[in-house]
Amino acid sequence: MSIRLRGPARRATTASVALLLATGGLVSVTGQPAAALLDYVTPTSVAWTDARQPTNSFSSADGTVPVGTWETDGAKHTARAYFTFDLKPYRGQRIVSARAITGETKVNDCDKPREIELWRTDPLAGAPTWSTAPTPREKVADIAYPDVPCRSSFIGVMITEAVRQAVADGQDQLTLMARVAGGHEANMHYGRQIKNLGISLDHNTPPDVPEQLTVEGKACDSALTIRATGPTFRARVSDPDAGEAGESDQVAVTFAWWPVDRPAERTEATLDGQSNPTTYVYILPRGTLTHGTTYAFAVRASDRYDSSDWSPECRFTVDTEAPPAPTVTSTDYPAADDAEAGGPGVPGSFTFTAYADDLAGFSYGEPGLSSHFVPVDASGRSATVSYAPMGFGPRRLVVESVDKAGNFSEGTTYEFRVRYTAPTIIDEDPEAPAGTPRRITFAPQMENVVEYTYRLNEGEEITVPADADGIARVTITPEVADAYFLYVRSRTADGLPSGEAWAFLWVPEAE
Repeated sequence: MSIRLRGPARRATTASVALLLATGGLVSVTGQPAAALLDYVTPTSVAWTDARQPTNSFSSADGTVPVGTWETDGAKHTARAYFTFDLKPYRGQRIVSARAITGETKVNDCDKPREIELWRTDPLAGAPTWSTAPTPREKVADIAYPDVPCRSSFIGVMITEAVRQAVADGQDQLTLMARVAGGHEANMHYGRQIKNLGISLDHNTPPDVPEQLTVEGKACDSALTIRATGPTFRARVSDPDAGEAGESDQVAVTFAWWPVDRPAERTEATLDGQSNPTTYVYILPRGTLTHGTTYAFAVRASDRYDSSDWSPECRFTVDTEAPPAPTVTSTDYPAADDAEAGGPGVPGSFTFTAYADDLAGFSYGEPGLSSHFVPVDASGRSATVSYAPMGFGPRRLVVESVDKAGNFSEGTTYEFRVRYTAPTIIDEDPEAPAGTPRRITFAPQMENVVEYTYRLNEGEEITVPADADGIARVTITPEVADAYFLYVRSRTADGLPSGEAWAFLWVPEAE
């Protein structure tokens, strides 16, 4: 992995952990930045003209065109060929290189050197004729190559500057004229038949502007506060060329960060060599940033030839100070050693209050159980939750204030007592053997009980109504001699559940 640092924080950041994470996991870093794409561009139109027929335009019927002079039936003909290429797909791109490619299919005299010229002309106004041919503007290449054998099927010549300038000028098309050099154009010994011209075009599109910037996993779409002094930056990077090439092109990325009020303290770190599209991750070492300072970071992507624009800034403030511990109050479950209230599963209201300007909410839960989070209410200072204790007897609720940066206060432990509400189980036939009905009575520990739900071991739950006194009587018939557990809980007319009671039942063999 290659990391290049620039700026005043370079020395401190050298020790940082910089990770390159691709979607799906850690990626080793190899290779070069993204390569350009190579296209073979064929002409959108091909035509040739003949000096002997100055008002006619001719097309390429077999993929070849004549250039120079030849004789037919005692009459001399002199031809020039015109090739027009569509440049619209390459608007805004860098032209890395362009090579015109042709080949010879017929040569009048191999003892004479190849003297073909390529000229850029004005755009075609219609099918060209010798009389209405477009004006030549500049010679862009000589197709000579004395070392290339006569009638070679492949001849290439660089025309990079001509294509590059046409694209830079915003031209939609490029027309090239092929002709034998002027001094020999009328000499039949130099005439040739050539293949239709094509262009091997190496081009590059700059990477996309990085997006989906996050700091500590928080999206940069609102004011952010973080508690890390060595935060994690992330950015999504892509290059339009990668998808077209179907290869693992490499794109580098540069992270830059600075205090908003001190832009001269900007630091940059460049990470090389990741296949794209992907998410880059850069982690500053702990202690790089300071409490109370607002920072910005931005990201730029680069391939071998071009860089994207910088992304929009992501601003955030570092806050490492914990908020004050909250106070906790409840009228449903008062904090008193001898005041039992509610019951297991019976919800009560608890109010948490803390005085901090950047309070986000509160984390709360009983020790050993999952914690919950509640945001502050409109006051920005308090929150009220409905919480049902999980057991009876002395209970503790641990509450912590949480600020917008994610800092937690010291925990406040709220102690209260929960009333035992599980119903009483009375086995009326404790010695009944297997296969014999066994009468069971359920009696309430809560007021206004209207039903009971019970099960034997892990069997199906059965719900039965209670009588006016809150009592229910059921009969069970264990068919097999064994040890059983009977579980039951009650429910009031208001829908409040009780705790769960259980009883051990021994069922002997029938005599």
